[in-house]
Amino acid sequence: MPDPIAPAVNQLPAAVIILVLMVVLGECYIAGSEANLWGGSDARVSFIRRVAFLPEVFQRALTAGIWVPELFVRLITYPFVHGSLMQAVFACVFTLAMGKFVGEVLGNFAIILIFFNSAIFAALGYAFFTDDTFPLFGGFPAAYGLIGAFTFVLFSRTVGILSQQFLAFRLLAILMTINITFALFQSGPALWVAELSAAITGFASAAIIHPSGVRLIINKFRSGRR
Repeated sequence: MPDPIAPAVNQLPAAVIILVLMVVLGECYIAGSEANLWGGSDARVSFIRRVAFLPEVFQRALTAGIWVPELFVRLITYPFVHGSLMQAVFACVFTLAMGKFVGEVLGNFAIILIFFNSAIFAALGYAFFTDDTFPLFGGFPAAYGLIGAFTFVLFSRTVGILSQQFLAFRLLAILMTINITFALFQSGPALWVAELSAAITGFASAAIIHPSGVRLIINKFRSGRR
């Protein structure tokens, strides 16, 4: 007999809920400010200025040997503020979907580690591999880190020749192709560099966290050459 009290939706990992709640709380604060319940009508802009990652300022500080704690804190705070409610919604959807899958395989601690590792290296990649001065904010880079981890889990489970196993990278390849294509036709910041850096970090982090993950990848490439 089926369990009569089984939930209609599988339980989400606690780490995913916490990460999404942080975004939701930020959006609630902004909505309240814009409704003149507290704060000011420019709450979103002020919030971005307080927590967004500033690539040019970060580079200048490092070059001058100035280690300002605030600049390093921004490496992990920028994923929780967005340019619009719609951007926040889509970032949360990606985080929920990818985080649930990764959490079920690797656990809650892995979600937190991959999320923030990806956010940090996305910001560093954006700062050092582009000349953009536009601030980095929003949860998409960290979400791409979870997509990278998701890709690793799929890759670790695939069998057959190596070319068939690379089908595990389809989702990531499609998303990055779309992002790069849009970037070529727009004059905005090269955010795809941050997202690609995050995806690589997420894949590598998952491989390190997963038991024998690195060895598994090496064995796959060795067997694929035969």
